[in-house]
Amino acid sequence: MEERIGYVHSLESFGSADGPGVRYIIFLSGCNMRCQFCHNPDTWDPKDPGAVPYTAEELLEKVERCRGYWGKRGGITVSGGEPLLQCEFVTELFKLAK
Repeated sequence: MEERIGYVHSLESFGSADGPGVRYIIFLSGCNMRCQFCHNPDTWDPKDPGAVPYTAEELLEKVERCRGYWGKRGGITVSGGEPLLQCEFVTELFKLAK
């Protein structure tokens, strides 16, 4: 299976507003929608020179370090940008995380 590369704008290891419980939030780069009241317009550029490329395995290894903080209600949230622009990468990440 070919490894997919995801382009990550930023990571938040202790989020509490993007889902139930404590979340590890992955902000991906790239969004074509340009919503007027977007909370993260700095993530719009899919070719952001500051984006960090990860394989799903590499990113999950980083995420797993914080698993102890999630409890029974927390987990991973993928945001952006628009995560569906990197659908294959997100799918691979969630398959591994399951």
